[in-house]
Amino acid sequence: MIESEEIRIVKVVLFGTGNYARNIYSKIEKNLSGLDIVGFCDNNSDNWGECFGRRVYAPHELGKEIDKIIILSNLNFEEIKDGLIYWHKIPEDKIENIYFLLKCLMSEKYQTSEDLDILETLEYWKNNQLTVFNQFVKEEMFHVVEWDYIENMPFIILEDKKMYYPYDTKFESFEGKKIIRNVMQEQQETSPHLYIKDDITINEGDIIADVGAAEGDFSIRFVEKASKIYLFEGDKKWWKPLRKTFEKFKDKIEFINKYAGYIDDNNLVRMDTIIKEKIDFLKMDVEGSECEALLGARKLLINGNVKCAICSYHRAGDEIALKDILNAYGYRTNTSMGYMLYYHDANIFSTLDFRRGIVYGRKEKGLTLRRGYNETN
Repeated sequence: MIESEEIRIVKVVLFGTGNYARNIYSKIEKNLSGLDIVGFCDNNSDNWGECFGRRVYAPHELGKEIDKIIILSNLNFEEIKDGLIYWHKIPEDKIENIYFLLKCLMSEKYQTSEDLDILETLEYWKNNQLTVFNQFVKEEMFHVVEWDYIENMPFIILEDKKMYYPYDTKFESFEGKKIIRNVMQEQQETSPHLYIKDDITINEGDIIADVGAAEGDFSIRFVEKASKIYLFEGDKKWWKPLRKTFEKFKDKIEFINKYAGYIDDNNLVRMDTIIKEKIDFLKMDVEGSECEALLGARKLLINGNVKCAICSYHRAGDEIALKDILNAYGYRTNTSMGYMLYYHDANIFSTLDFRRGIVYGRKEKGLTLRRGYNETN
């Protein structure tokens, strides 16, 4: 855990006065008991003066009394950092990114928590950077990216199969090669994002609905075992790569080029509209639209006995909402172990919350459906 006494003596300047920086500050200004924010800093002289009642420094005015400069922009972080070091002689160890700020705020909020997983995360942060998974996953070997010149798409080898990516995907350069790291990191046994766990498994001959398929890294592992897979993906950039990845298995794949939702329109489709047979496994990762997608799968789930693994970390409160929907459909629920810190959520500086990654669901024998949720509605 980051000691609260240490946080209070750190004098911090926030770099940036634009809309993004102002938005961040407006969300955190009531949670600053552990931080001494002495002001802002900006390269643009037009912005020097005052912001939110605090001084806006010119970079050359930042003195030795300032302990940390937190750059609030992710897009231009390296450029701003380089300028502060080169032009203004700011020591590199004084410059932090926005996640340092998030780490400080959350450490202050949760320092008295009795949750052992959270306390373990705070301890981990003493010597490590904040990440989505923190201590719950380990670094994996990278995959080398190759190029299919006929299809004009990059690919990697996963589970002895080619898995394709859009032609304009940006990859890391390493030792003269293009690579992608941690492709399956989130599916490690200790991960809060683990789809397959305990009795939530895929058996020989199962029918799978992969909702939010993206590059297909979930289904590619089970395509030989499954008898059929429904791939839902509304993002056009993935359509061609997905078809190429599963080309050899096209007889058992049904591609749905829409987002799963609770209505049918040009972009959305209900799972109940597409799937007219019973399925065995439902994996869902749709960037915060999981509740809406489940509402569009009412008949499928009520009439079936589906093993469910639903992402619950994109929005605050989704864990409770997803459990409520599945319970209403006659399913018992539990969650993955550990916590995720989904800092990609635009509201994370307001919520400052840890989230369970997956809600699991299994049909509960003898469980009565809630009124209004029977299969004829």
